[in-house]
Amino acid sequence: MYFIKNKSIRGCSILIFSLIVSVFLFQSEDIQAQNADNFGFYGYLRSGFGVDGEGGPQDVFKAYNSEAKYRLGNEAEAYIETLFRYTIEDENKAKFETNLRLAFVTPTSKSNDFVTTTSVREAYVRANGLFKKNKNLAFWAGQRFYDRHDAHLIDFWYRDMSGFGGGVENVKLGKAAKLSFAFLGGSIDELSSNGNVQPENQFSFNKTTFDLSIYDIEIGFGSIGFTLDFSNFKGDSIVSENGNYSVESSNGFSIGVFHELPFTSGRNRINVFYGSGAAENYKATIQQPMGMSIEAGVPVSIESMSRFRALNDFQIDFNPKFSMMALVLYQKLDNGQDMNNELDWLSIGFRPSYHFGRYFSLVGDFGFDYTSQSGLEDGSLLKMTIAPQISPLNKILSRPAIRAYVTYAFWTDSYIGKIATYSFPDQNHGFSFGLQMEAWW
Repeated sequence: MYFIKNKSIRGCSILIFSLIVSVFLFQSEDIQAQNADNFGFYGYLRSGFGVDGEGGPQDVFKAYNSEAKYRLGNEAEAYIETLFRYTIEDENKAKFETNLRLAFVTPTSKSNDFVTTTSVREAYVRANGLFKKNKNLAFWAGQRFYDRHDAHLIDFWYRDMSGFGGGVENVKLGKAAKLSFAFLGGSIDELSSNGNVQPENQFSFNKTTFDLSIYDIEIGFGSIGFTLDFSNFKGDSIVSENGNYSVESSNGFSIGVFHELPFTSGRNRINVFYGSGAAENYKATIQQPMGMSIEAGVPVSIESMSRFRALNDFQIDFNPKFSMMALVLYQKLDNGQDMNNELDWLSIGFRPSYHFGRYFSLVGDFGFDYTSQSGLEDGSLLKMTIAPQISPLNKILSRPAIRAYVTYAFWTDSYIGKIATYSFPDQNHGFSFGLQMEAWW
């Protein structure tokens, strides 16, 4: 668990992080001498530099009490995660994978915040191909990115059961349907699902979750899947210089439904979710919900928390000239407080891309967020970005990409002082521009 970041230990973290990499690479050299083809290196990277309209550090435009932001031209950090994988395959085609994923994130705008945060994001073993009749059936244990679903337009991991644990996946149910089961303990570090540093002065705890998924059920127009989770949290406390904070025990259930419709050069994905108590957030950890304030000495109850969310995520490459991504999201959260407990979030956005040829394109990013909290003022944010881009293919998700961007946003007066507070603390609009690259491999 964490409450207030201790930045003085980050130097030690970086040293330990480097040692882990060195040990792994040293072992890999020995492995490669046996079979270099068994070693794999994968990753994700984004980095760049931007400034606000007055030449100061770039601030991000994120709607107050929302859980994500429209990301293009709106990311003010360098983030890298690297996955090292070594695979052993025997004469029966059984595979044993050892995986280690490391991550770094560094703010790239505020000159007094160049502090790199490091994390070991994955460390697990996965085995499959043990049964001739179902080569895809797999067993795993360790710390893992598990059953993560992302709306790329806003970098929102709306389901992320990553954490410590283990389980079995791809158990056949009939011709196409499959089942997975996992026992999860959550994974607490300083990075959120999308690689950003967790907010300070907010609680986050491990919990125990039994996760069941049934998926790839063909229904004639795409496939459907279901998730069912039971979570148990025994209660925990935080000791800080400001006093002691405690969160009470809770149990909770959640259910989710997925529908995916693939089509030529694209797909449409729908997810509907409801969760309560310790299982209300579609994650393997307990996290402080939006709109909640906590006080030292006052126990926090999460038993009455609940969340409903519906999301439609669409992407397509229409033809060699035009591509698009689009998103519609609605969420209703009850954060369990006695007052101001109901929060609504509506998000609608799209990213069209016009390809002048194979390598050059012009990308737009337009996102609208509306949020409200019972008993308080509601408000909205409209964010717009134009970005000339270079990438290998004329497709919406072709990477690596090099882009320049210009971003403008404006918001309602009720949210002045709550959005982009570093650059525009007393305004209802803002502007930024810069350069960025993004890659995955």
